[in-house]
Amino acid sequence: MASGRSKIAALPDVVASIPDGSNLTFSGFAHSLAPVAVVHELIRQGKRGFELSSMGECWAADFLTGAGRLDRVRVSSYMFEGYGRCMNFARAAQEGRLAVEDYSHFGITSRFMAGALGLSFLPTKVMAGTDIVKLRRFDEDKAADVRCPFTDEPYVAVRAIRPDVAIIHASRADASGNTQVFGSTSIIEEQARASKRVIVTVEEIVDTAEISRHPERTILPSFMVESVVEVPFGAHPAGMFRYYNEDDEHIRHYWQASRGADTFQAYLDEYVLGTTDHWSYLEKIGIRKLMSLRADPGPNH
Repeated sequence: MASGRSKIAALPDVVASIPDGSNLTFSGFAHSLAPVAVVHELIRQGKRGFELSSMGECWAADFLTGAGRLDRVRVSSYMFEGYGRCMNFARAAQEGRLAVEDYSHFGITSRFMAGALGLSFLPTKVMAGTDIVKLRRFDEDKAADVRCPFTDEPYVAVRAIRPDVAIIHASRADASGNTQVFGSTSIIEEQARASKRVIVTVEEIVDTAEISRHPERTILPSFMVESVVEVPFGAHPAGMFRYYNEDDEHIRHYWQASRGADTFQAYLDEYVLGTTDHWSYLEKIGIRKLMSLRADPGPNH
């Protein structure tokens, strides 16, 4: 795995390059692989008017909705596992402040897969005969009934989706952007390959030689990655397998704050708008707390 030009960038710079109104997709499912540091910086910089195409990245959806930065969302499911609904998202949807288009997990994943393969659509069996297909809010062409040209079997065709930017938080990468993930990868590959731009944040940047020692862990090769940013604890308060556990105490604090618009604004003022950057946020959380979350990877890290 040869090394190329350095793609290392600063977090404020890569976020500044994301235009308002972009169609975004974020890595993460439940409390893992969440690019929370990027979401914080999007809010700090006043970015807005976004469209979100997603499978289960609850942190990005709930933060950006609560901050008033999302206009419409394609979603299969958002849930704070162990706590309940994503309250900011649910409140905005119920009050009609956010346009929401529903899919099944595999339905939206198939749209990413079609985009990743360079196809205009994929046939599936999922969502057939359900109200998910029948109810259309802004994706008028979200699905169509088709027949197999060989067997005449009925299928639901879902159209390819091509987000403007995929924002991926991963375990580690080298300076060229060869990116690795430990543990579950969710649908990172499909999201990245379908998107026009790929921005990666990682817990650590390592030498290419270290990446080459474990090529099976490389989920995104360098040619797919535009920029790579080193942000330790970049998923906090979510966790990262082999790096740190979820911060249950802070997740509970966030979720309770998100139950009301005023309390959530107070949370944003303290932890996001009241911090100058990611390092300032980590100082706010405190080194003692962060070190208490560190995982013990054992001898095979």
